[in-house]
Amino acid sequence: MSAAGVVHSVIRVVLSLTMIGFGMVKVIPTQFIVFTLPGEMLVPLGESSSSGMLWKFMATSTPYTVITGAVEVIGGLLLIFRRTVLLGALVCMVALIQVSILNIAYDVPVIAPPLLMLAMALAVSVPWWSGLIDVLFRNRDSAALPPPRADRRRIRLVGTAAHSVAAVLVVLFMGANGIRTYYDYTERLSPLDGVWAVDEFHGDGPRWVRFAIDDRPASQRLVLVRDDGELTTRDLTVATTESVLRVGGWTLRYTQLSDTGLHLIGQFDGGPIDTTLRRIPLRTETRDFR
Repeated sequence: MSAAGVVHSVIRVVLSLTMIGFGMVKVIPTQFIVFTLPGEMLVPLGESSSSGMLWKFMATSTPYTVITGAVEVIGGLLLIFRRTVLLGALVCMVALIQVSILNIAYDVPVIAPPLLMLAMALAVSVPWWSGLIDVLFRNRDSAALPPPRADRRRIRLVGTAAHSVAAVLVVLFMGANGIRTYYDYTERLSPLDGVWAVDEFHGDGPRWVRFAIDDRPASQRLVLVRDDGELTTRDLTVATTESVLRVGGWTLRYTQLSDTGLHLIGQFDGGPIDTTLRRIPLRTETRDFR
């Protein structure tokens, strides 16, 4: 194999494995999952960065996220086999053009990697450029590529097998990591996890308006919105056996009034608090992104 052929094969394998990993974080929808936490529901859209708006857009629709990831994974898998290399390169190009445009348009800090991967997809498709130009612009049949040498068939089979094994390992590793991450961000550790509207409030300072509790392996925090627009975030521990919320050095005792009602009383930020809350369904429970 010539030096150009070796370089082409290396680029093809690297692009293939990268695309599979790139897509798996969407197939198991974890790339944008942080924006599905209850506390994130209280951050006003107007206070989001451009990249944050894009992440929230993706997080709003799990089916769309999974489909975009599946396209990326399929593109990577098609690059494994000689007969589907061109199709895989074209699929990768379409996916990476979309990602690159979104990253540039929404000012996402990570711009270089998708552009580099797009250049790699273009490089992989180089042997077919002449044929594609013939078909698309010259209105004539494309010439067939020279058939591979028969004496190198064993090398090609070994290379394809090694590439396939590497792809399977990437899928398994990214899949296991994605399942664990998905669990950490979606498993509720207590029934208090969620977004709450404040029906009654008695206490010092501005009135509470919205109240969110993240009680999941990946996030334990309280997010509070007051009527003056201030957003307060505190680390939180939910002690279900004692019916207590520990927020920093303060303690709030809670009583569940029903499946949708909650009463809090205690000390918060140095002052007494007595408030009644009503649960607001999360996006995952309705079609609304709150």
